Amino acid sequence: MALDKGLTATLVTMDVQGAFDSVLRNRLIVRLRQQGWPHSLTRLIFHFASNRTARVRLEDATTEDFPLACGLPQGSPLSPILFLLYIADILAEDPRLRSGYADDIGLLAMGPSLESNAAILGQEITRILDWGAENKVAFDHNKSEAIHFTRKHKQQRDLPGIKAGELEIQASIVPIRWLGVWFDKRLSFRHHVETKLAAAKKAAQHLRHLTNTKGGLPAAAVRKAVISCVLPIALYGAETWYGGMTKPASGRTTDTGRNLIPQTGSVSTG
Repeated sequence: MALDKGLTATLVTMDVQGAFDSVLRNRLIVRLRQQGWPHSLTRLIFHFASNRTARVRLEDATTEDFPLACGLPQGSPLSPILFLLYIADILAEDPRLRSGYADDIGLLAMGPSLESNAAILGQEITRILDWGAENKVAFDHNKSEAIHFTRKHKQQRDLPGIKAGELEIQASIVPIRWLGVWFDKRLSFRHHVETKLAAAKKAAQHLRHLTNTKGGLPAAAVRKAVISCVLPIALYGAETWYGGMTKPASGRTTDTGRNLIPQTGSVSTG
């Protein structure tokens, strides 16, 4: 882990604007062929993305169907996968720094100083924005965020922003959320765990209304509901900070696990 080695790290998150709506069908097919997908599959995807229509409904009024020139259907389980393949070049160019899922892209740089991280990420963002302009993929700059991770007290006071051309992303001093996980500047994950436990306890509270001793649900059904609906909320993203009982995560995440994991067991019991 970079922080345990005395290094620093910086995370920048970017959001593709109108992700599924921006996919151009013919360009998607070209990408799939370049990636080596079978001809039969690319033909299937071609028809899947063809002849799409939409209508607008406002209260009781509904417009006629009108054709869509681009885009993938919202709600289809296939759309996130196709979109990932559509923007695969962004992530494949430098997988050490770039990662993502669907329309959320994360850039992580590690180095001896926050300034060096900021310089590296500024160059990466410029390349990504240039790729987006060339491929008609826009990014929502208002949703771009950055956070520095360091245990050097001096650097925690002087936080450089990330500059990429006219875009400047100010480093956050409060936790930021990416892919449902809250990251704080010391990577303690305390804010994430406390947030998830609070949400899980709220869900458990709703279950309690169905578990009175006279006419409530059977105990087996309640247990299944807790396992299916409550614990997944509490444990969401635990892989990022909890190393297990025998191999706890290093540094401050150890304290997070030691102090807060016991609370998970109390979510369903009060």
